[in-house]
Amino acid sequence: MLYSYLFTTLALVVMLERVAAVPSVDCKSQPQAGYDFCNTELTPEKRATDLVGRLTLDELIQQTWTIAPAIDRLGIKDYNWRSNCLHGWAASGGHWEEDQKWTVFPTPIALAATFDLDLVEKVAAVTSDEGRALHNMNLERNNGSSVEAAGLNCFSPNVNLYRDPRWGRGMETFGEDPYLVAQVGLYYTLGLQQEAANPHYLKVVACPKHYVVHSGPDQDRAHFTANTTLHDFYDTYAVSFKTQIMAGHAGQVMPAYSGVYTKGSEDGAPDCANKFILKKVLREEFGGHNVSVCSDNGGVAMVYATHHYVQTAEEAAAVSMNATTDLDLGHDAIYSKNLGKAVTDGLVAKSTIEDSVWRNMYWRMRLGDFDPESMVPYQQIDKTHLNTNASQKLNIKAARESIVLLKNDAKLLPLSTTAHRFAVIGPNIDAAKTQMGNYEGNAEDQVSILDGIKNFLEADESHAEVADVAGCKDTSCTDESQFKEAVSAVLQSDVVIMVLGLSGHQEGEGHDRSKINCGSTDIDVLDLPGCQLTLLEFVIKTAKPVILVLMNGGPLSIPWAKDHVHAIMEVWYPGALGGTAVAEAIFGKFSPSGRMPVMTVTSSAELPNATDYSMTAAPGRTYKYYTGEPLFPFGFGLTYSTINYTTIVVSPTSVAACKPVEVTVGIMNSGHRNVTEVIQVYVAPPRGLSKAFQPPLWSLRGFKRVPVAPGAKATATFSLSALDLSVVDENGIDTVYPGVYVIYGSPHAPTPATKADMQQMTLTITGTAPTPVSQCSGAPRCIGCKATF
Repeated sequence: MLYSYLFTTLALVVMLERVAAVPSVDCKSQPQAGYDFCNTELTPEKRATDLVGRLTLDELIQQTWTIAPAIDRLGIKDYNWRSNCLHGWAASGGHWEEDQKWTVFPTPIALAATFDLDLVEKVAAVTSDEGRALHNMNLERNNGSSVEAAGLNCFSPNVNLYRDPRWGRGMETFGEDPYLVAQVGLYYTLGLQQEAANPHYLKVVACPKHYVVHSGPDQDRAHFTANTTLHDFYDTYAVSFKTQIMAGHAGQVMPAYSGVYTKGSEDGAPDCANKFILKKVLREEFGGHNVSVCSDNGGVAMVYATHHYVQTAEEAAAVSMNATTDLDLGHDAIYSKNLGKAVTDGLVAKSTIEDSVWRNMYWRMRLGDFDPESMVPYQQIDKTHLNTNASQKLNIKAARESIVLLKNDAKLLPLSTTAHRFAVIGPNIDAAKTQMGNYEGNAEDQVSILDGIKNFLEADESHAEVADVAGCKDTSCTDESQFKEAVSAVLQSDVVIMVLGLSGHQEGEGHDRSKINCGSTDIDVLDLPGCQLTLLEFVIKTAKPVILVLMNGGPLSIPWAKDHVHAIMEVWYPGALGGTAVAEAIFGKFSPSGRMPVMTVTSSAELPNATDYSMTAAPGRTYKYYTGEPLFPFGFGLTYSTINYTTIVVSPTSVAACKPVEVTVGIMNSGHRNVTEVIQVYVAPPRGLSKAFQPPLWSLRGFKRVPVAPGAKATATFSLSALDLSVVDENGIDTVYPGVYVIYGSPHAPTPATKADMQQMTLTITGTAPTPVSQCSGAPRCIGCKATF
């Protein structure tokens, strides 16, 4: 009886709090109620065509601005296309009420480290729920008008390849491998749009960015033009975008600020004005005919103002529109102010503008903007969907799975809580804001690593003592003034937990990693900045056991630390609740299972110039082309047990081109804990294929998270398609070559020096001539695309 009363009361409260949805388009009033664009029985295509046909030239032009004004005579409210949702809905630019709090997940690089596609899709689904709730709440507050950061499209995911660890925006990406980035990006797009759940209405429109050859240097992005071969273009840079369009059906794409030189784009046009990448590749090759292309902020203006590709704003508007950039994002409003004159001067046709507005309106139709609330289930999502218990549990799960254990000498970890005195040292120990990364939302609960450790020990009732000293005032510290206090705390401890790393001061949008020395001591740009490394050296001299916890977005080159500390844990920027997950990992509530989505080099001296976009420039970009020995390989990560790779079976071992192959990898847990292993499969193509291009050394072609009990064996089976066994040739064509391939079943990417902890087997592809994958009947055409056998 009491349960029934509580349930009824709760239901009533939920009903009272439910948002009274206000439509962004009034299709009930006349005359629009009788027009086809308000006819819900017609397809979105036909409705968008009817609407566009009713707009004047001036109305068309105004709808090409991302701050799209109202069309009062047709009952259409103003709409703001600017929102972000890289790891939860972003608060950036929005006007939020004090009580509006929601979920801030680990940053994208951390999500990629989970190697868990189902988890990523769930994270994106929660993000879309919360984005819809915020949208609906703001529509009600603003009488149907959309405001910044509360639209129903969001500029996510970032599927740029993290090819250079100095790039400041690496935290926003899913790592350095095209296969991993494509797959994680795909599941994030699927989770946002929710097309499978409701083919008629999308929950949120995803906007993969920054299309296409883009990954720094960020401070030069407004005028930089990347030079790339067709092999690198299609093997590295375009792969993930192809997947988002062909497999994910992403509704939008955002071009990069930079330009592209390659065959077909010999003039190096800025991406917003680049017909090769937008018309030929995106729309024709990838099939993104209906995709709405939205410039990055001010991107159209940069076509003339910083790239000097053309001389005037009018010309910039014309060349960008003719290249099919549909939306001009930026307060400079280049389209709104200049397209009218461009039409008059014959630089752009009215029909071209109509096509762009059609694409924009088509996606608003797909979002349900023009339909009654009763028809759009997502219009029922209200504030009760924000910051739920379920979303916070998912947040903790994501943070747990993203943690990568890089070293664990003498099995120091997990720590016991019994009768210990812990010293928690470092500038990131209490950095709750830092651990949320950039493009973050409004989180209600923020648990720093220090809070997480104290909370865990208190709940454990261990009576352990915790002394906490920053030692450095921030991650850029350049003096040793706080060292004495830190060392004093260390000397009175049994174990030291050092939380070092980076923050938004060293990496972020608009600024790449830069060198921060400690006095006269030269610090590598990829090492711990400032005096953090010196602080670590002082602590190591005390001879206390040291656990190094790294909080950062980009990988840290720490050769000295790797040799001298007892354990290393990479936790990235782990989100609002990351401190809880880190503490749980340290004290063994679970075993880490994350894997490195990037390799770590020993120093920046190994890297080519940041402006060199060749993947093969010595010593090679990413693990696929790197000929050196990494400090930590791509895909690497330990657990609290011992996993042995015992078997690999490739069946058949000899096939004709186009035929699929099955690979089964066996492992055994010879340790004493239940753990989850991320089994990975890599393919090395035949050597000496061609002098016209350099194929990768090896490429990731599958991964699975596999739980395995102590003393137990487990297997994972992978089906490799013709696409998986192909190599991109000098013309950018996926091609299957005859010859001997090596298939690796492995806990991480192979490296030139060692393959001892993995299994390998050869596969022979018969024949005498290369076969384009396009000629392989039924083979998938993109990573994540379905085979049709």
